[in-house]
Amino acid sequence: MTRRLVIDIRFNNMGMCKDRLTRPWVEHRIKLFRDLTLNSLKHQTNQNFLTLLKYDPRSHDVIYKVLSDLRIQLPDNIRFVPVEEIDQAVAEYIQGAEELYIARTDSDDLLHKEYFQKLHDYRHQPEAWALLNQNGYYWDRDRNVMAPKFYASPQFYVLIYKVKAYLKGERYTIRDHGHVIKFPHEKLAGRNWVNVVHSTNTSPKVVPEENRMQPKEIEAVLRNYMAKPIK
Repeated sequence: MTRRLVIDIRFNNMGMCKDRLTRPWVEHRIKLFRDLTLNSLKHQTNQNFLTLLKYDPRSHDVIYKVLSDLRIQLPDNIRFVPVEEIDQAVAEYIQGAEELYIARTDSDDLLHKEYFQKLHDYRHQPEAWALLNQNGYYWDRDRNVMAPKFYASPQFYVLIYKVKAYLKGERYTIRDHGHVIKFPHEKLAGRNWVNVVHSTNTSPKVVPEENRMQPKEIEAVLRNYMAKPIK
């Protein structure tokens, strides 16, 4: 079974932030992406994936100007793509494969370095539509506070498609990430994500008081999620 892995990241294609097309917003979020998610993606032990950061086409020029100004050179398997070109990009990537995993994350979060290897190796039951990652960490990077976190249906889900069906237009209707648990699903073992808390989160979060970790424990965890430490 030949499987392709696509990482789906919404950059600024959603209308939740009124400033999402402006240079200050874009630059701030690209810096977060560079320091966090891009750092984590480069740390993956299996680099056989395609990451697509979906953006509003009206921000095309400012995104690429910021990338140039910050001297960010993206690997070939990590791309900013206008939202209307996503289907085409996925279709081209999955040609010749039999199965497609679409893994969701955000542009400011971290994934365990062996997560993509785990997805390539995983064998799901035929009836499964999705994989859930219910266990991870919340990490406040500004205060360096971290605690384990359980989330019944978090944004770190994986959608499962047969390539032939996907190319024919099959798509699951998802209202929000909390809706995915209602699909036929399986649960992945391990703590595969770090949800990063910072001053400009779109959805405010707080690190749980219970089971907060010591600085050396936090450092040990982050070594499994990031190629370079946060300065």
